Amino acid sequence: MGELKFPHFFYLGKMKKIVFALVVLYCGAITHAQNFEQEKVTVLPSSNLTIIGDSNIAAFQCEFDTSYLEGLQVIGYHQSGNEIEFTGAILPLKNKGFDCGSKGINRDFHDLLQTEEYPQIFLELKKVTLSSPSQGMATVVITIAGEKRSYVVPVTIKDDVIAEFNGNLHLNITDYGLKAPKKLFGMIVVKDEIDIQFNLQVKK
Repeated sequence: MGELKFPHFFYLGKMKKIVFALVVLYCGAITHAQNFEQEKVTVLPSSNLTIIGDSNIAAFQCEFDTSYLEGLQVIGYHQSGNEIEFTGAILPLKNKGFDCGSKGINRDFHDLLQTEEYPQIFLELKKVTLSSPSQGMATVVITIAGEKRSYVVPVTIKDDVIAEFNGNLHLNITDYGLKAPKKLFGMIVVKDEIDIQFNLQVKK
């Protein structure tokens, strides 16, 4: 049987369609990006961020030292109705900036988060849907130990020269493939669920 051949125009027509589709997608992405305004912002050291956990013995909390926060950054935003989209609104948190109150708990905390391999937690704000000028639902992506998960969390907002964002994010560490430590032959068991409470003060 001879080799099956297609006319040259078949390939040419198919390639034209692919190129056209890529051009449309590229132009759409450029137009979308151009709709975003840029803003220089700084998350101030007066902010507060705490990870709260529990065990079968007692609760514990790890306070973040906000002097570890990075300085000025440029973010993009676009508002349509009551919805605000963001690009580049990423808050890196160095694991070593957390203090859980004792060397032992700090050591367990860093073992849990695999700090040597993944030295930072990342909080990325993707979108805020406002229900009023001071309240809304924020879509955030949290990266822990290299794993990303998306959440929708209620926030209260104060829009001023120094803006404030307050909220509490509840998550399960097993979603990130992490396993809570057990101590004293399993008599002390740390629970899988934690809360991240934040009061972020942002200067525009």
